[in-house]
Amino acid sequence: MEKNNISIQASENVSYNSLIKSKALNKNREDYSIRQITGFIEDIIKESDDKNLSVLEIGFGGGARLRELDRIYKNANFIGLEVRREPVDNMVALGYDCRLVKTEMFDSFFDSGEKFDIIYGYGALHHMSDPYKSLESLIRLLKPGGIVMFFGEHHKYDLLSHLNAIVKKNWVYERNSLKVKRKCFKKVLERYTATYHIEYDNNGFVICFRRFNNLYCKLRMHRVPFWNCMTVFAKIL
Repeated sequence: MEKNNISIQASENVSYNSLIKSKALNKNREDYSIRQITGFIEDIIKESDDKNLSVLEIGFGGGARLRELDRIYKNANFIGLEVRREPVDNMVALGYDCRLVKTEMFDSFFDSGEKFDIIYGYGALHHMSDPYKSLESLIRLLKPGGIVMFFGEHHKYDLLSHLNAIVKKNWVYERNSLKVKRKCFKKVLERYTATYHIEYDNNGFVICFRRFNNLYCKLRMHRVPFWNCMTVFAKIL
């Protein structure tokens, strides 16, 4: 099912990784994001005693994170959405349920009966032309007690990410991050969710270096908005 009113900023030909090109460093970033997400998945499983969770990833990129989570949680049903056709085709060829999305209003993309226990994304919302309406549409796709979480979101005050995008000459695909503000997410989440938190988290460059990242956290530098990404978490009734 494809509904085409897309404004999501993405390109088949643009790299969204940091300036440093290293498989080892990229693996560190993937591992970090997986640890963030699995913590919440484990909490849901403990609360509900249900391992047959329905999980949706928004913007799965190359698919490494989705594949690893699918391996860990064999009883869960994972669906991935991506705006770029090549990653979708690659994942479908491997047997995964991945779909090419052509709308920012995600609840209109799915059939009415399709709901999820967990919806997550990594660096996805800041590509939306209206990240707040997109988040609202995702909340409407949650089952009762479901959670939505986004990590690594660039935002208006995230100066290091802005600099990275300018140097890499892909600012055109990152400019919507200027719309991302903590207070605006807070307004949406207060209206629709039972509990939520919004905080700043380690920027992608620091995450690449594990020892430096540990020191960075000890010094509480990961709470400073000007060089860190945003994490958004919410649970509905």
